[in-house]
Amino acid sequence: MGLKIVICDDEAQYRNILREKILQDSFAYDYETEIVEYSCGRELIKALDNSAIADVYFLDIQMENGTDDGICIARELRRRGIKSLIIYVTSFIDYVQIGYEVKAFRYLLKNQIEEKLPMVLGDIRHELSGEDFFSFHISGENIRINKSEIMYIESDRRQLKLYTDNAGDYCFYESMDNVQKALGESFIRCHRSYMVNMAYIKGWKGEQIELTSGTIIPISRSYAKDVKQRLMLELV
Repeated sequence: MGLKIVICDDEAQYRNILREKILQDSFAYDYETEIVEYSCGRELIKALDNSAIADVYFLDIQMENGTDDGICIARELRRRGIKSLIIYVTSFIDYVQIGYEVKAFRYLLKNQIEEKLPMVLGDIRHELSGEDFFSFHISGENIRINKSEIMYIESDRRQLKLYTDNAGDYCFYESMDNVQKALGESFIRCHRSYMVNMAYIKGWKGEQIELTSGTIIPISRSYAKDVKQRLMLELV
């Protein structure tokens, strides 16, 4: 696997930390990486017409005297149809809900880069590894669904109901725990009976997750802490 990564941050110290940690990860897990750095959003947006198309973008949300460059860059990427992974790097947690608009993959608080970046890079490797399909059986037939099309899974006693964006809905028998392991870090368990693809989360409020389809998914008390940590909506 080879990755092209763009880092856009107006603070050189954070660009350096990200670059060094990414290079260490590439050596440890034996993959090639090309890292391109930008110190402001205008430079990156201008470069998109040439060589700045990457697999992953690490974007500082607030740059250049308080302007929200990271948000503007992400919107421009999505406007151009670029589906690359976006990692927001920020000193502020207030912007997290905005990330749902552009389907940001993860968030990193700047004071937690040393601790959290290795886990984020692991999620990136898994997401881009090509392990894109989830398989299950219905009446002896093997069904394969692209993980990116799965919106959420609901458990109804021993039966699971899988809901997709545009590939139909399915019912099959399997344990929720086994499915959670198979689907990986892009999915979050928010209830004993519900698991959600983070790419389809539009927002969070109270004890509910709203999906881009308008579907409301409950968050149970036993999973609330993990959900808040994963979505960076509350620090503990």
